[in-house]
Amino acid sequence: MILSNDLCTVTVSIDEQFTVNSADNKHYDMIYNLNNYRKSDHYTTTIINIDLSSKKISIALVGDYFSSDIDCALLDNEVLSVLQNRYITHIRVTDGSVVGQTDLQESASINYAIYKVPKGYILYGEIDIVGLSNDFKRKWTFSGRDIWASVTGKNPFEICEDRIRLYDFCDNYYEIDFDGKIIRDISAETAQLM
Repeated sequence: MILSNDLCTVTVSIDEQFTVNSADNKHYDMIYNLNNYRKSDHYTTTIINIDLSSKKISIALVGDYFSSDIDCALLDNEVLSVLQNRYITHIRVTDGSVVGQTDLQESASINYAIYKVPKGYILYGEIDIVGLSNDFKRKWTFSGRDIWASVTGKNPFEICEDRIRLYDFCDNYYEIDFDGKIIRDISAETAQLM
């Protein structure tokens, strides 16, 4: 994943070879293990390469095993926010320092991705779609009748201009607004009759 603004370009990827407390890891300018994962734990290490015009910073961010490098980060001025399942780590890109971490402890599902929307942020999770405020506080949660996945090849999650379109595992279709309110709910059985 590549993000950029006037300050920098950021590349986010996964280091599948990284081992906590190993001397054999690739060199990183900073290694953050904010939740104290041990070598024997299941974890994923997200790599953040920051390219400023004056310097480059490489960061290894050890996090939840269910972390991804697809739609997992947002760049807002000098703060990069990185989603690692139930944690969002906020990093200042100008010096690579951690300026905060948001714990989504109430989240019942695996969180795949984070998106900026007009009223804050949207988390796309396995079970829940979560609306967060601009300061990353939970505003609402929406769940369907099953997990957000499609067995028929449809896109299970799509952000549109004024709504989110969703399909669950049973092929039920939903549309919700950016406040988590249902606009449309069509069961798979009803859709077959249409």
